[in-house]
Amino acid sequence: MWFDGVMTEAIDTHRARLAAGETYNGLWMMTTSSELARIGSSAGFDYVCLDLQHGFVRADDVVRLSDAIRASGSALVTARVAANRFTEIGMLADAGVEAIIVPLVSTAAEAEAAAAALDYPSRGGDRSWGPTSELIAGAVQDTRAERPLLFVMIENEEGLANVEEICAVPGVDGVYVGPADLAFAVGTVPGEPNDAHAEAILRIRQTADAHGKIPGIHCGTGAEAHLRKEQGYRFITSAGDVGAAVRGFREDLRVARA
Repeated sequence: MWFDGVMTEAIDTHRARLAAGETYNGLWMMTTSSELARIGSSAGFDYVCLDLQHGFVRADDVVRLSDAIRASGSALVTARVAANRFTEIGMLADAGVEAIIVPLVSTAAEAEAAAAALDYPSRGGDRSWGPTSELIAGAVQDTRAERPLLFVMIENEEGLANVEEICAVPGVDGVYVGPADLAFAVGTVPGEPNDAHAEAILRIRQTADAHGKIPGIHCGTGAEAHLRKEQGYRFITSAGDVGAAVRGFREDLRVARA
């Protein structure tokens, strides 16, 4: 079972790797399958993200899936919260999630609120101490000095307009681009990017770099992820459990019927 010392060591290791400029390739989990979570971690993904916004994962799945990720590898346990709400962000932190992605961050004030939800008052934040995972493990410790990594999503017109101010917020470790919603924001549709879409993706990456933030982006395939790496992104969702399953099932069926 996870306990404080393990979490602190894991976050420190991942922080150091990311600070050194390493590229992280991640698996996106929409399902609640602990078997797929273990497979993703053992396959060597640098992070496995549980999607509480658009996926099927809910609060009571988080600890079980986190344990599955840790059981078979060293992937950074990551989760996208459903919304930028203090209680939900704190719940994921209490559950031992090591990196949290907050969607639809449009202003510096919203980024500041997300950061405050992860920092205790001793560090200038609003977080309430809830040693949930430590209580489960029977090893309660002083965790005031630790916090998960925080990524805020830039994915709408207002967020794009305020990207400089958002990236300047202390406590934000990185930005994470949602290309589909960003496409709507610049007047195109997902899957049919135009020059404005490409320019927005470049601008966000350049701004993140300028402010010392980790540039992250959502991709559905390894080929797309490779392209984003070439463009300078370093925290890249490179596969998804549902998409990979659909492609694999259809391809095996096609070959079988050929």
